[in-house]
Amino acid sequence: MAKRFTFRFATLLKIRQQREDHHKRIVAQRLRQIAGVREQLASLDRQIRAEIEAIRRGQEPGTIDLQQAIRHRSWLTHLHKSTLEAQAHLQFLEARLAQERATLAEAAKQRRILEKLKERQWERYRQEQARIETNQSDDLTTTRYVFEHHAGLLPLSP
Repeated sequence: MAKRFTFRFATLLKIRQQREDHHKRIVAQRLRQIAGVREQLASLDRQIRAEIEAIRRGQEPGTIDLQQAIRHRSWLTHLHKSTLEAQAHLQFLEARLAQERATLAEAAKQRRILEKLKERQWERYRQEQARIETNQSDDLTTTRYVFEHHAGLLPLSP
């Protein structure tokens, strides 16, 4: 009976796969954070447009409420400041994402290296098993020939 194929580095391969999965989760989490910040930026943009429209309506002919105009300007300034902060945070997150993707790529590369090694070892194992089976088959055929020749079942070769 042939011995089973065992990959000596199976545990290391499993650890590297887990490490890659961990980095995938980190990248996915960072992408969710980036999507949240982009959503926040879109919301701020909508609020800014609405506030600008409110300021325009307040400046239409008629009586101008000075307190209302000051509140609108103050709120608009706050929205612009929040937009700048969100954009800075987005740039920070995108920079971190680039680093985390590089780490993920390295983890995937390390896993693929071990998988290639496993494939090569499996191929060598398979070839060795085929060679052993061929030798056993040849031995069996030779033994059968010799037995049948001595038993007189086969004529002598010319």
